[in-house]
Amino acid sequence: MKNLKNKKGFSLIEAILTMTILAFGIVGVLTIYQQNIERADEMEQTLIASALAQEKLEQIIHDKKYQSYDYIIQSNYPTETLASEGYAGYTRTTTITAVSPSNLSSPPQGNEAGYTKVTVSVQDPAGDIVSFDTLVTDWGEE
Repeated sequence: MKNLKNKKGFSLIEAILTMTILAFGIVGVLTIYQQNIERADEMEQTLIASALAQEKLEQIIHDKKYQSYDYIIQSNYPTETLASEGYAGYTRTTTITAVSPSNLSSPPQGNEAGYTKVTVSVQDPAGDIVSFDTLVTDWGEE
């Protein structure tokens, strides 16, 4: 009878153990890869929402320059669903509020006029909201 101890190679148990360890390693790597893909999608949506908010702020600043300060009122900037522009699931809301120059969180008092706080918020398809604020004044009106 031949001596099996002198045989070279892997036993079945060693092969199964090696495959099990490799399987766990591959599952771990794939999980991390999937999480990175999901995070990249979230970042892309946030970037798009930021660009859409910035675009509206630039439009409002343009309107102030070429229309007038008095054109910057809430009714000229309704809430927009941006699906028709190729951004399905994105909603852009503009809020325009007259504020006091001494306290930009409160309404103007007495003869304080000419300061308008503009907030543009964009909600992405995941429901996250990006908001930008700016202050528009009537300074420089001719």
